[in-house]
Amino acid sequence: MNSSYIKKDIDYGELIQAITFSVKPLTIVEIGILNGYSLNNFINSSSETTIIKAYDIFDKFNGNHANESELKDKFKSYKNVLIEYGDFYKLHDSMNDKVDIIHIDIANTGDIFEYAIHNYLPKLSSNGILILEGGSVERDNVYWMHKYNKKSIKDVITSHEKILDIKTFGCMPSITLIKNSHSFIQPTR
Repeated sequence: MNSSYIKKDIDYGELIQAITFSVKPLTIVEIGILNGYSLNNFINSSSETTIIKAYDIFDKFNGNHANESELKDKFKSYKNVLIEYGDFYKLHDSMNDKVDIIHIDIANTGDIFEYAIHNYLPKLSSNGILILEGGSVERDNVYWMHKYNKKSIKDVITSHEKILDIKTFGCMPSITLIKNSHSFIQPTR
């Protein structure tokens, strides 16, 4: 299975499984599916009763995108998994405030991190965790971040680390974890 998480610096699949095992989630929301690598890790490390909702914009993404029919066919045997179209900038409005794990992997930039902190972090349950692809200096230096003049993820992390519990793992692509901090961040509209 193709994924940016299949790298040599750390086993990102094992990291996702360890987080899932630790949190013991009742609900997981994944935004950005591609080939389903992280979705598969969430499934394999959670209970059959865990509700997993995975969203993507599929062929509306201008670049390497997920194939909706292939993903639905691949994961159809899991009755607790729902795969649907969902826009990152709109999904939070319809979400419950009791999500245990939210994973966002949509060609993340500093602007996406900032939006996630303000709009998805408040949706977490009391022991919830936000998982975002990216966060390392190496990840900020991928060619398309510079080519399209994207805001640095590391700068956003640095600006929030005094008020949020944030930890980044790995170099490329890296994963950033942010623990629930309802009292610090208010949603933006």
